[in-house]
Amino acid sequence: MGLLALFLLIILPIIEIYLFIEIGGALGAGWTILLIFLTAAIGVSAMRQQGLAVLQEAQSAQAAGRPPLAAAAHGLLVLLGGGLLLLPGFLTDAIGFLCLFRPIRLFLISAVLEALLPHLIRMRPTRAPNAPPRADKADPPADKTTANKTIEGDYRVDNHGEGD
Repeated sequence: MGLLALFLLIILPIIEIYLFIEIGGALGAGWTILLIFLTAAIGVSAMRQQGLAVLQEAQSAQAAGRPPLAAAAHGLLVLLGGGLLLLPGFLTDAIGFLCLFRPIRLFLISAVLEALLPHLIRMRPTRAPNAPPRADKADPPADKTTANKTIEGDYRVDNHGEGD
């Protein structure tokens, strides 16, 4: 988390300032400023257009009885892409444009899922403190040495004093 904060607060602005200087020197200040406003306008338009398409996708998935998780992930990336296009800067604009392309979004979603799924699978759901024990499966034994040992025994029902 510290490296991400370092990147966002220090390295990203340095890269953006460098790109402003280089592009401003090549195109001129007026064209550079116009390009910044143009990418912001494109970002708002694309975010609106693709956001509506993702909303329709989510509604159709929900109507078909499927959870709209893919549409939610696409919607999040469209929102992120549009937001990055609104920020003044050429690196953030490039990343924002990438987030607006569906094949790139599919790649990003699958990459994030591949990174997170092993961690999510290893996590074990916990029971609420006052919840009764689940009848569907027993808790695994705490000591792994006794996990595969079978305990055999007999039982009988004594009715002493009942129904006499």
